[in-house]
Amino acid sequence: MLMDQSSRDDTVVGVRPPGPPTGVAVSPQSSKDKRAKRSPVGFPMEKEGRAISALGRIRSANKPGPPEHSVLLRAASAAAVAVGIAACAAEGELSVPVAAVSITAVAAGNLFSYRRRARPLPWLKLVLAVVAVLAFWRFFFAISAANGVTNLGAVEGPLAVLFTWIQVTHAFDVPSRKDLTFSLAGSVTLMAAAAAQAVDMTFALYVVAWAACMLAGLAAMWGSIGGSGAPRARALLIAAGALLVVALGAVVILPPPSVSSRLVFPSALSGDVAIGSPAGLEGTAAGATLPDRAGSPTGRIAVGGYLGFAGPLDTAVRGALGDQLVFRVRADHPTFWLAETFDHWDGQSWTEAQPVRRSGWRELAGPSPFGIPTVGEPAGTEDIQTFYLAQPGPNLVFHAEAATQVWFPADHLYVNPDGSIRSGTSMGAGSIYTVVSTIASPSTAELAGARGQPLDAADLARFTELPHPYRRVAALAARVTAHATSTEAKVLALEGWLARHTRYTTDIPPLPPGADTVDEFLFGNRRGFCEQISTALAVMLRTLGIPAREATGYVPGPYNPITDLYQVQAKDAHAWVQVWFPGFGWQSFDPTASVPAATPSAAATLGREALHALRRVPPAALAALLASAVVGGLVLRLRGRRRAGAPGTVHRALLTTARRRGVATAPSESLARLGARLDAHTPPPPGAPGAAALAGVAEECAFGGRVLDQAGRRALEREARALARRSRSPARRRRPVSPTGGPPPGPRRTRRPAGAAAAGPSAGGAG
Repeated sequence: MLMDQSSRDDTVVGVRPPGPPTGVAVSPQSSKDKRAKRSPVGFPMEKEGRAISALGRIRSANKPGPPEHSVLLRAASAAAVAVGIAACAAEGELSVPVAAVSITAVAAGNLFSYRRRARPLPWLKLVLAVVAVLAFWRFFFAISAANGVTNLGAVEGPLAVLFTWIQVTHAFDVPSRKDLTFSLAGSVTLMAAAAAQAVDMTFALYVVAWAACMLAGLAAMWGSIGGSGAPRARALLIAAGALLVVALGAVVILPPPSVSSRLVFPSALSGDVAIGSPAGLEGTAAGATLPDRAGSPTGRIAVGGYLGFAGPLDTAVRGALGDQLVFRVRADHPTFWLAETFDHWDGQSWTEAQPVRRSGWRELAGPSPFGIPTVGEPAGTEDIQTFYLAQPGPNLVFHAEAATQVWFPADHLYVNPDGSIRSGTSMGAGSIYTVVSTIASPSTAELAGARGQPLDAADLARFTELPHPYRRVAALAARVTAHATSTEAKVLALEGWLARHTRYTTDIPPLPPGADTVDEFLFGNRRGFCEQISTALAVMLRTLGIPAREATGYVPGPYNPITDLYQVQAKDAHAWVQVWFPGFGWQSFDPTASVPAATPSAAATLGREALHALRRVPPAALAALLASAVVGGLVLRLRGRRRAGAPGTVHRALLTTARRRGVATAPSESLARLGARLDAHTPPPPGAPGAAALAGVAEECAFGGRVLDQAGRRALEREARALARRSRSPARRRRPVSPTGGPPPGPRRTRRPAGAAAAGPSAGGAG
């Protein structure tokens, strides 16, 4: 708001000069303080030219600052710490009783500090320092007893406890603003410790609550520094919106974090059940509706069930897959996550040729990490996957192909030569394990010219055997691959034919008794899901003499860019084909599903999800939402104008008139001065009040205590709007006037080419 100038310097009404808050007594500066001097670098000096001792500097640094009287700042800092402690408890890094006691202690400490803010106890800092030293000693003892600082699982819990102890002890000595600032900053460490274990969007609720506390605390701190008191709600909302935009921008722009295999990853078991036989495949003993339980060809398993994780894969069973979350995965590269492989096909079911109890399974003794034996030095890209189980599962250790290391909280693991891994216990919800794999991604040219050690005669026969000749299937496969010259070309040709001539659906008729799954699928209804389609591809390859096997597991589910996790659901359970290439081993091929080549960017993921969400909104609801936004904006604008009243209307009218007439304005200029210059620039018409008169009435109402009745306010607003309308006339526009009242700017000179004739006095001037 522009205002009168009663002296040479303009003053702004409503802003106090720097100083203590109103109502706070300020003691006169003591003679001791008056004698205190400071060195050029800011340290106190006892005498001219001589700095104080190191002990004196420590005392000066720990000297309490002026007491902080802002209740909002204190409450916001305590609430931010409390939210951080609650977040650590929600992520399992603090027990619920410890978190409850800590939050209570933080509240009590802040209340104690507030009551003693003007008279802090001098011995309290020493006691709190001793407690802090004990907390650090406990932290270092905890991590030294848990395989050193590279063990992330051993560090995160003690680190959260350490941060909590520091905040609890600090809460009893926060008399000044700088101490409360430390509490706000310390809450960041608690949220970071909780975020290290966050795997779902429920953590976002704690982030929102913490951000609100931080925003309120920072605003209260700024108000305390400037002496303006508590912040306004509108300013907080604007700041919150800006913070949200910055946060979303950071999520979109920043790449997802990458991890190193030199660290030791967290692992934990929850609700595990011991396995009866070594390397046996068993479930959670919770019923026959879990993914690890075998189904019956005559019935349907429950939602979330899958038939490939129970030993045999019976393609005659018609299963139902739902949206139930099975586990979350943080991985460097999205790929097939393998559970089991099958080499023996009998016309209806896939099984493993070698029994479980034979010497094919190798027992690995702990402790974690377990090194997985490999043939030769694996070549490819390192992929680190951490699995967070959301549902109870069997003792299958899912992993990307060619696993080399496993972090698993058990004494024994069992490894099959085909690459399958099993544990000695089943796993309940909340179990965590990490696998490091080496993923080979050879190009088409490399696979076409694959050279290396071929399979021996026994393994070649094992991975090409068929229960009967499959003459029609063999003829079809030979016809489709007639022009293919390499193994990969034949696989791709068969995949393309299946994609064009078969239909993927889970609604398929039952397999007739005694029928062969592949014959019925290829020469019957040609309808099926992943088990039927992948089995047909494997059998067609085997008729061509190409080693192939069936694999089951999961494909990546939806990617969450906020948590950097893949949400794997029951419907992501899958079956695919693996083909042997000399020199590269088993390579996965899938005629029914595609795995992304890399983790999608956060911007693309968020944009796609937003587009899908908008498509699901009915057009009528979207139109109503837009109309509500427009009406709400208009209402807020009208309310803002009413709140400003007649003086605000005059202010806007004067600025509009000045802009249209080309009259420059200055931010510190009063309304009266601007009105006088407008009248000097364009005198008002006869009978109409001038700009100076309107400005004078507006300033008396705003600052002089003058009160207008309703008719007077309407008349003042009407005349102000009329002034702005008159300024639209081109005849009223004149040369710009300087805001200082000096001469107007002279004509602008235009540079003419050499030799050009003069254009007259008006050339380049202002009309």
